[in-house]
Amino acid sequence: MLTIALLGDCPVQLSELAAALKQATQALDRQTMLVTAAGADALPTGLPGFDLVLLAGLEAPYKAVTDLHAATDPEAKDHLIRAALARAGVAYRVLYGTSGERLAHALQAVESLRPSASRPRQATRPERQKNQSWIWMCDKCSDPQCEHLLLTALLASRDSAASTPSEQARHLLNR
Repeated sequence: MLTIALLGDCPVQLSELAAALKQATQALDRQTMLVTAAGADALPTGLPGFDLVLLAGLEAPYKAVTDLHAATDPEAKDHLIRAALARAGVAYRVLYGTSGERLAHALQAVESLRPSASRPRQATRPERQKNQSWIWMCDKCSDPQCEHLLLTALLASRDSAASTPSEQARHLLNR
């Protein structure tokens, strides 16, 4: 069973997200226990034992006018929740965006907990062998040896105190 803690400042937002997340995880045949808590004072005990801790991020910047408003300031409440999680040493993921985007991010977090054998493998670039060197392609002629020949010739001409590049380098520059 997957245990998820869903934390944040807005109880309505949390309950909507929790209902959608519960429905989505059931559709994925994942048994989940979902705990929601609004505010730092309502954090469940035993948070380090949860498989996943999700924090609903703030929707828009909000500034309190005075310290009297600190109790209702969403940023202050968010800071208190994050501070409590930090004190408890709990790793968490923050969900931002619209309700649909938050649900998608939460499902990505749930999906990341699945064992890699049961997770669909994403297409990756083929691994380059250790002894295979990087191949430069010249912008002008697409000849991988062109850049090497040009630089070798230019370095040789610089070392030989000649004032002009060698004929080979001049040929390569004019390609």
